[in-house]
Amino acid sequence: MGLIFIYSMYLSFIKGFNKDDLEDVHPKTFTNLLRYLLFGTINSFFAGWLFEINWLIWIAFYSVIGIIFCIKFNKEENDFFKKLLVAFLVFLFFCGYRVPTHPASFENYINSKEMYQCVTRWECVKITAEAKEDSSLRAKAEILSIEGYRFDWYFLFAKGSMQLADDKGNIEEFKGINICGFWIEY
Repeated sequence: MGLIFIYSMYLSFIKGFNKDDLEDVHPKTFTNLLRYLLFGTINSFFAGWLFEINWLIWIAFYSVIGIIFCIKFNKEENDFFKKLLVAFLVFLFFCGYRVPTHPASFENYINSKEMYQCVTRWECVKITAEAKEDSSLRAKAEILSIEGYRFDWYFLFAKGSMQLADDKGNIEEFKGINICGFWIEY
């Protein structure tokens, strides 16, 4: 990360930009904005990737969108559509980057629910609160076996499902879809 930080400092503040790109705007203001956005993009993307901090990827995404709208394209009428197309392609890249490619992400989503904790690939524990007659609460742990598990990864989204069965044969099913790194239950 230190090398990436030093390299981005070099790109942003030492090397500089081409002066021909800055004809219409005051060069110093425009250059400082682009340097700031480039510095934020490089460091937040690689820090998010190396240290697995997901919210840093979004800072990189918004910085790239800012860079796209600051860069001067050819002086044509369809300039806005070019920027919009490039921004859309960047959005697709970041969406694809954030979608998990491994089933552990779906397991973590199930574990994030209040009552469930999947410890192994074969069993999960369901913890519920049970009220007694003397108005006290008691935690009840129930072991559920995993009857079915499926995880499918596609470039822009992922789908996961898990079927849990108790000793009596009751089956609970969880289904989720991951879009841009966020699990949505359906």
